[in-house]
Amino acid sequence: MRDREKKQYRLILLMILAFVIYLISIVIGNDFLSGKLINDGIYLPETSVSNDDNAVNSGTFDIKEKQVMPSGVPIGIYVKTEGVMVIDTGVISGYDGKIYSPCKDILQQGDYIVSIDGEAINDKKSLVEAVDRCNGNIVDIGVVRGTEELTFSVMPVKNSDGKYKLGIWVKDDISGIGTLTYVDEDSFAALGHSINDNDTGIIFRISDGAIYNANLVNIVKPFDKNPGRLEGIIDYSSANIIGRVKENTLYGISGTLSNNVSYTDYGTELISIAPKEEISLGPAYILSAISGKPEYYDIEITDINYDESAGSKSLEIKITDAELLSMTDGIVQGMSGTPIIQNNRLVGAITHVFVNDSTKGYGIFIEYMLAEND
Repeated sequence: MRDREKKQYRLILLMILAFVIYLISIVIGNDFLSGKLINDGIYLPETSVSNDDNAVNSGTFDIKEKQVMPSGVPIGIYVKTEGVMVIDTGVISGYDGKIYSPCKDILQQGDYIVSIDGEAINDKKSLVEAVDRCNGNIVDIGVVRGTEELTFSVMPVKNSDGKYKLGIWVKDDISGIGTLTYVDEDSFAALGHSINDNDTGIIFRISDGAIYNANLVNIVKPFDKNPGRLEGIIDYSSANIIGRVKENTLYGISGTLSNNVSYTDYGTELISIAPKEEISLGPAYILSAISGKPEYYDIEITDINYDESAGSKSLEIKITDAELLSMTDGIVQGMSGTPIIQNNRLVGAITHVFVNDSTKGYGIFIEYMLAEND
């Protein structure tokens, strides 16, 4: 290999390494620093909470007349994007040996690519195939950016393998473990917060998704400012589906139960809903099946924020149950959505854990979740 080619090769390797390190820094960032909050389930950085967090739908039902069945069962969650989400732009080593970045300053982190030259894009595979068919011609990229629908013309670059590329990092799905909050005849709600992309912190626009039975195999306790987590095995086959995810909102995911699923399989008993004004400081409990069966564990509600802008951080709680503390040291990733009960009424669900004290966390008022699911 000639000296010039060697230098170009080393430069490309260094640029790739630098970009990988940059992406890693996005993932871990500063969200694990003392005093910060991280979501105890699927990633939700504090900064990603939208200004629309105070736009709570009041719903059409009478909360005091409503009854649901609290669950607390850990579940597997899988959702697909609406189109393909852009994580970042990158560089390409062209067929001519030069370095290109065709989408730099054109596409942005959080854009959703929904079409190429008018052809619908549903996943990464369809995106790659549509771009490679351009044969060196400019392509029109249809993008959803926030509430806008935009079109950009971009010239794909032929890489060293002879394939045409856009030079972007993309994602088309997310999966993880969370907790089923409640079931209501043919519907369900879970998590208590939105599913956000863990690279960008942006709420995931979903086109489809499902929740699954999860087989928990381990509970990792918190250590060195790192949150604990539930570890499990999820069979993503159709036979293991509990329900279809229809909505991903600031207040959780919701959807319909599968036809072959009885809601009594995932709940304990019907109980009433407590309006937020009737929740009080003091003793309460959570319902969780992380031990393998539904159990009630003691907690304390230590603060209540009735302002709608508090959203998924309306309740502050502390785990006081000795048995649960022995298992988990408090709140761990995967417990997001665990129902909170007081005076035999469902009042909310766990949403966050304090990194510097895993016995403490935040919760959401259940009426916010119900309003989104109404």
